[in-house]
Amino acid sequence: MPLSRRTFIRGLLGVCSALLPQALMAVWPKPAFMATDIKQALQSLYGDSTLQTSDEISLKLNKRVESGDSVAISVSTTLSEVESITLLVNKNTPPLVASFNFNHDSLPYLSTRLKLNQSCDVIAVIKTPQGLFSHQQKIKVLSGSCV
Repeated sequence: MPLSRRTFIRGLLGVCSALLPQALMAVWPKPAFMATDIKQALQSLYGDSTLQTSDEISLKLNKRVESGDSVAISVSTTLSEVESITLLVNKNTPPLVASFNFNHDSLPYLSTRLKLNQSCDVIAVIKTPQGLFSHQQKIKVLSGSCV
């Protein structure tokens, strides 16, 4: 029986994935994403670091949305030497939505979309060598009602 192209490709993909070193794969902080509340997620990501509120962080998102299925958000900051930006939603399960790592030379800005279960607080946590800084904004999900 001749070897089919499909069987060959499956075998090749299996061998390549087995040989791919773990160092090349993305780091996934599983305990942080499995946390059931914000405090546990932050503890898992950053240890016992204290969180300070900062006005140097800008969260841009609609304060009222009709549906929480896809809510656009952008985060920027004037803080220097940003190492990471983490997004948390207090009423989502799990509360950790995303965490992005930055090079010190990169522009500390991100734009993404979130899925929200209900009206909640969206929290951006920024890690710098000076510590952890946060800013939060309330968002109201109207879910099916007229805006």
